[in-house]
Amino acid sequence: MTAGKKYWTIAFPGEFGQSVVETWTEDQIMEAYYPYWKSRMIEADEHSLITKERCLEDWIVVHWAVETDEWGEPVYPPIELMGS
Repeated sequence: MTAGKKYWTIAFPGEFGQSVVETWTEDQIMEAYYPYWKSRMIEADEHSLITKERCLEDWIVVHWAVETDEWGEPVYPPIELMGS
């Protein structure tokens, strides 16, 4: 894993019913999502809440993202495995 870089992996159904898995860097997330997210926050008159950290948090929640390495392998074991 590249030092200092964080990766997030998402999964969703594809156009033809296949499973799609994508791994994004935080820079890629910000480039793709921040302009849209910021415009929605302005539209909602939530100017004081506009930060890159909040944008990233929103993207993670909305996409059910999991922190991974650059290959999509989870950085931490899933919760159900932690007590085993």
